[in-house]
Amino acid sequence: MARHDTDLPFGDAFSPEQLYTDEGEPPELAYILEKAKEYEGQEDEFDEVMRKKFFPDHADTTRSKNVRLGLKERGYGITDNDFYFTDLGDELYKLRDDPDALYDRFTQHILRNLHGLKGIEIVEDLEAQGKRTVNANVKEEFRRQYDFHVDETSNHWSQMRAWMSKSGVVNRGTHHYDIDRVRIEELIGVDSEDIVELDGLEEHQQAFLRALTLIAPSGQVKSRTVKQIAEEAYGVDIKQSGISRRTLDPIQEADYIEWEHVSGKPNLIETTDKFDSEILKPVLDDLSERTGVPRHVIRLSFEEVMEDLDADGTYEKGVALETLSVKIGRLLGLDFVGWRVRGRKTGGSEVDVVMDETRTTFNRWQIQCKNIKKQLESKYVAREVGIARILQTNTILMIARGGVSSDARQYANRVMRQENISIMFLTGEDIERLDEEADHLLTVLRSEARRIHNIKKLSQQEVESDEEGELVEREEQALEKFEDELAELEEEDDESQGSLDDFNNDDDDEE
Repeated sequence: MARHDTDLPFGDAFSPEQLYTDEGEPPELAYILEKAKEYEGQEDEFDEVMRKKFFPDHADTTRSKNVRLGLKERGYGITDNDFYFTDLGDELYKLRDDPDALYDRFTQHILRNLHGLKGIEIVEDLEAQGKRTVNANVKEEFRRQYDFHVDETSNHWSQMRAWMSKSGVVNRGTHHYDIDRVRIEELIGVDSEDIVELDGLEEHQQAFLRALTLIAPSGQVKSRTVKQIAEEAYGVDIKQSGISRRTLDPIQEADYIEWEHVSGKPNLIETTDKFDSEILKPVLDDLSERTGVPRHVIRLSFEEVMEDLDADGTYEKGVALETLSVKIGRLLGLDFVGWRVRGRKTGGSEVDVVMDETRTTFNRWQIQCKNIKKQLESKYVAREVGIARILQTNTILMIARGGVSSDARQYANRVMRQENISIMFLTGEDIERLDEEADHLLTVLRSEARRIHNIKKLSQQEVESDEEGELVEREEQALEKFEDELAELEEEDDESQGSLDDFNNDDDDEE
């Protein structure tokens, strides 16, 4: 919900850079908590105390009132709108005598609940692109990536950053950030990219559950399908032998799934209400907020999404196209980075989304969906290749509802022979199979990967010439390293053996 002029927490005067306490007094946040407790429900009295302490040069409480607003729901949620402590406020108040614990808990709240982690990731994106991490650029990325409303003149992100710096998450510089990812992971309790906490389950069991969030099945799904997606997306090894005892039974005991075995057929799994509320909902809520695609839309089946691609309204078609690209990216275990072109802006004819794969290596994916009945032409592939060079994309995935023309495939092959880019294709027929066979996506992409491998395969001659070149280079480096020693040896040989002229003269004397 928008906070009046911003979707970021209102800060203004509520910032450690504007609130100073004297030596021997509690730190600024602890001091404010003590006064807020003392004057609970008494807003005017609290404002006057803030004015005398922090803004003595101001004749009225206009400035100090903003400290109170920063505590309320439109700010950091420490008090409610009647100026009484919330549960968070009570918790922080109890920590007021332990500054380290106090600032750690407050930063944890900012990271998890007030979009602080999104801000950190935006800063990292800007730095990776070589852009300045000034307040204006950060605010623009909040608007572009999350469709946030952020007032042009607001400094709310700067104040969020200042509070997080109290726990060592970021520095307090003006235009440069030193981000401590270890501290972030310590404060939020899990890896910063994980939303769901699954204590008590082994790694492969957690991966199995996370694969279920990627599929988000509306009914029963084969355990073999979930297993394959978990192994592909999270790099685990789930043994088929004993899968019921090692994987399915423990997850069922945790009340996340119910499963049954039918003789001669694959094990069938169905998720529970607990899975929906504790695991799937937080994941989809976060994804919805990041992508701007409503959560209930992301949960649509592929069949329903394909039907919406034929809707009469361009807005509906655009949302369906965005949903399709997000669902495909999720099924591959990719992390949403941002939209390049949104479907609702193109009348539902195309959409471009950038996603990253950050497992053992980094891989940037560019997913392009075309909602056209005719086959994909080479000009569309050429455009994506040009964009990929700018974005430093490793993999282009083109989803062509009407299929792919032979010239488009030939053009892609020529590019892949010459450049470090992989270009893969999915068709409408592939998409239509994903509700019943979620692992069909992996089957298609493995086939595409084998095709690309054959295209990029080095000949034995190329491999040997590379090895030969490396050998020559090592030999030259060795000679350069011992150049002085070799020169001395040559001088010694010259002195002991004499010159060529001397040798000839000796022969003449013997004659």
